[in-house]
Amino acid sequence: MTRPTLLCFLLSLAACTSPGAGNCPVDLNTMGDLMTELHLAEALSSEVPVLIRDSMQQVYFSKVLEDYQFSREGFDSLIWIVRQEPVWVDSLYTRIGVVLARMETEVK
Repeated sequence: MTRPTLLCFLLSLAACTSPGAGNCPVDLNTMGDLMTELHLAEALSSEVPVLIRDSMQQVYFSKVLEDYQFSREGFDSLIWIVRQEPVWVDSLYTRIGVVLARMETEVK
């Protein structure tokens, strides 16, 4: 009696899972560009004297978010959505790497 019940339970769990992550509800191209600029802003803020580093980082972040017409809360909620699926996170950071590589080749 226990085995059939356990088997039915496991089959019902498998029936509820989706085979893949599906499409991300967030535009990963825009998020990739935005995240790239945020990473660059963070790197720039490390060059600022320690006494004003945190406040300058916030200024840089606010400016980048404003350029992309995002609020801090809106950005945080979109990142929270992306973080729900590892495939989306991987895709986002792959795009960030591509953008950074493109920027580096344009500078040289």
